[in-house]
Amino acid sequence: MRPIPVPGQTPSETLPESGGRPLRLRLLFWIIIWLTPVAIVSVVQGFARVERDIADVRERMIETARASASNEENVFASGEQVLRALANQPDVRSGGPDCGMALSDAMKGLNYFTNIERIDSGGNILCAAMLPPPDARSEVRQPWWPDVARQPRFFITPQIYSVVARRNVLGGVLPLKRSDGTFDGVMALAFDISWLDILLHTKPIRRGAVVGVFDPAGTVVASNNANVAQRIFARRPAVPTGDELLSTGVAGRTWSYVLVPLTNVAMSVGFAMRNSDLFAGTYLRIATDLLLPVLMLGLASAAIWIATDRQITRWIVYLRRIATAYTRGHYSLRPVALEEAPSEFRTLGETFSAMASAVQDRDQRLRDALEQKSLLIKETHHRVKNNLQIVMSLLSLQAAKLRDPAAQNALRQTQIRVNALALVHRVLLEIEDLGAIDLKRLLEDLTHQIHEGFGADRRNLRLQLDIVPRQVSSDLAVPLTLFMVEALTNAFKHAYPPDFHGGIIRVSLSPTDDGKLQLAIEDNGRGMAHETGASGIGSRLIQAFAQQIGGTVAIHPREGGGTAVKLVFPDPLFAPDMAELVPA
Repeated sequence: MRPIPVPGQTPSETLPESGGRPLRLRLLFWIIIWLTPVAIVSVVQGFARVERDIADVRERMIETARASASNEENVFASGEQVLRALANQPDVRSGGPDCGMALSDAMKGLNYFTNIERIDSGGNILCAAMLPPPDARSEVRQPWWPDVARQPRFFITPQIYSVVARRNVLGGVLPLKRSDGTFDGVMALAFDISWLDILLHTKPIRRGAVVGVFDPAGTVVASNNANVAQRIFARRPAVPTGDELLSTGVAGRTWSYVLVPLTNVAMSVGFAMRNSDLFAGTYLRIATDLLLPVLMLGLASAAIWIATDRQITRWIVYLRRIATAYTRGHYSLRPVALEEAPSEFRTLGETFSAMASAVQDRDQRLRDALEQKSLLIKETHHRVKNNLQIVMSLLSLQAAKLRDPAAQNALRQTQIRVNALALVHRVLLEIEDLGAIDLKRLLEDLTHQIHEGFGADRRNLRLQLDIVPRQVSSDLAVPLTLFMVEALTNAFKHAYPPDFHGGIIRVSLSPTDDGKLQLAIEDNGRGMAHETGASGIGSRLIQAFAQQIGGTVAIHPREGGGTAVKLVFPDPLFAPDMAELVPA
């Protein structure tokens, strides 16, 4: 007998998953159920924190964009003030002889401006700090001129080419009104775009950030990185709102940017940064907020898994081995390897030991009682068989003294019936399990015995046997045996009289389609018509034995001559409890 392995020698062994979920999965399920609300709250807080971070980032980017373009905005504001101051001078307003001198004096020290002009309501230049060529002294052909009379205040035009400065400039236009409210032309100022770039670079800009200043047409007129700015802001909204955080992809990287309009000048400034730089802290907080619940569940699950294996599962596996050994009859084994187990398992092991001792004692008593019972039953069958043989001998002696053939025939038939009972008891004596009699063997032995008893070989009467194997109880075997005796006796007596030679008796046992068995005794002799009535003893016995096993019997002529006796009764395979079919 091999010893039971000590727990811990096979740490990979787990309990089988039959009959429900294992203990580990049940504990993990409850851990997840209880920790899930905490994880959900943590995730919700993480998303709320992300939204706050995004809002903070947007506000910081807006402030940074406005601060980055503050110099440009101051230049535009100072240009407006210069134009307003000059418009209040009579010579400038009227375009008099001293207008050009006044505009030239105003340009001194202002490097941001390339020219100042006074334009009448017809679009003609009345005077300028630097007069353009004669063929370019009308602003009627400029794209911004048709709508200038409807403009209420100072505005900046999209960049245009200045023939005076010979480069692109931005026009600052101040519409003028007469006392009666009619349009009186404009004061115009040309801003040097190159100075906007210089002013932009004087502001400290965060490393990796891209700033762009846009004219009213959306063209980048100043930037700290013109090439990247063109790609980042290529799909900028036509009208920036100033409070929206936008996103775009450039060279495989994602950028976030804001567009902030500059005050009263229809221009805007954009500020962009890579998401990897902008949201580094946010990504870390997102990872922390989302992974922390997962890590918490993972650590709790690992703790449950390891603790269950060390404190519960391995001891259950060990006790299961002990129980398996008990089911195989090894009651001498004891769970002695529970010194390190929790006290509950040690108590359970002691209970197993006590149970094994009790079962072992009871099993021995049952074995002794069963052996004694089997001996008594075998002795009973042996005595009954012997007594029946004595009865057969007495009937044989009595029949030898009789001279009446009818009386001799009656005793012989009785002898056959008693011999059939003796055969059943002989079979019962030879088997161990009285609830499992080999019906095929019993019927074949009985058929051959009756065949020999009637001297069928001398008259050339042959047997054909086709019997399916079945295991039946003695309650079913005895009535079937007696039924066979009556049916075969009637066949030999009436189908084949003493002067009849040559014939076939077929005995078959086969299943039917409705879960029953059919026992058929068929002959090709003269028939047994006079025994089929109610007065025939054989027929009455046949009906009685059929009813005793819950079956039905039919006796009818065969095609081609002869008689068929068929008994249909419940198949023990589908109705194992045949005692319920036996009438009380």
